[in-house]
Amino acid sequence: MSDHPDLVQAFFSLHLTALRCSPEIVYRPESNCRAVLRAAMAAITMQEYHTVKEVSRWMVQFISHYTLNEVVADAISSQFKLLVVELVRGIGTAAPSSTVEFLGDVFVPLCRSCPDLLRETLNSILSEADFPSKHISREEKDRFAVSVMRYSHQKRKLKTLIKEFSLVCRGYNVQAVR
Repeated sequence: MSDHPDLVQAFFSLHLTALRCSPEIVYRPESNCRAVLRAAMAAITMQEYHTVKEVSRWMVQFISHYTLNEVVADAISSQFKLLVVELVRGIGTAAPSSTVEFLGDVFVPLCRSCPDLLRETLNSILSEADFPSKHISREEKDRFAVSVMRYSHQKRKLKTLIKEFSLVCRGYNVQAVR
């Protein structure tokens, strides 16, 4: 996938258009939503700005149908922990810092659609040492998890929080940045 980011971008752009125009085609029971979601999770940490942007836009649209469609709910529920791990890893250090705002956008529908599952998963994965980075302390990770849930309905504050978390994970002093 990393050899052809333009194809990945075009695929998710086309898939996003299909999601918006005729979701009944995309959400058919025989469609393989899990495979597309896995491909999106693999692409979310690519180094190309426009590819990550398009994949994130697709994820936002896809996750927003969590409560509306059983096929989507099944795909997301079965991959939820891996999805959150990849998002946090991308925000932490895996994705370029210029794409963190797009990864932050993905947290908005996650917070709205499945807050309890997100809270539990964040607490679980952030309890691991040196994840997503060795630069962040356990207290900062706990504060991040609590703040994500607190600001779940305030998109701007949530995106600012995620950007600050990313900076700390990358070794920057957020207090000095302000």
